[in-house]
Amino acid sequence: MTTCERERGFTLLEVIIVLGILGLLLGAAVPLVSGVVQADRRQEVRRELADLAAALDSYWTEHQAFPATLTAVDFVGVHLQPGVDGTATVDPFGAGASYRYRVNAAAGTATVTSVGENGRNNNGNGDDIVVVVYASVPGLAKTWQRFRLIVELLANHIEAGGSVAGPWPSLRASLGLPAAYDRDGFGTTMQWDAPTHALTSAGPDRSFGTADDITM
Repeated sequence: MTTCERERGFTLLEVIIVLGILGLLLGAAVPLVSGVVQADRRQEVRRELADLAAALDSYWTEHQAFPATLTAVDFVGVHLQPGVDGTATVDPFGAGASYRYRVNAAAGTATVTSVGENGRNNNGNGDDIVVVVYASVPGLAKTWQRFRLIVELLANHIEAGGSVAGPWPSLRASLGLPAAYDRDGFGTTMQWDAPTHALTSAGPDRSFGTADDITM
């Protein structure tokens, strides 16, 4: 006696039930995935705003002013690393737009703003993410910090028989220092007197020959 078994497939009702379950699972998963993406973007924004704040502070220390824009050539690549694909100044919530940047010279502040999750500018309110950098005047401390490094390098240079003739930028280059060391902490190019081995900063008033000059 031979028994034939009927091949069993899915009924229409079973297919509908399976599709319904899949729909429910996808419906529950989408908000979770979206939430993870938004959380990652928030973390990225906070990290980039912290980097921007540090770079703006560094720029102010060197120039006693904030850059005109976040993409200024003497800012990106000098004080701020451009990031992967040059996105260091691009707002992850901004649909390809840059962070909003505003300088208030009277108040001495630079403000960088992300539009936040809703993608709309709320003027620093709502879900906007904001960082404010305050101008400081660290000129004296920066000048002495540079002097200390220069003294050490200059002593080694002279001991090795190196020449100290010529203007300060030339000597600075021979010491292996970057061009930023041409200037003091107040942004003024320093003066070098080869016969006396004296390096002079113009001081806070940025004018040589006055009482606040600083000489090493």
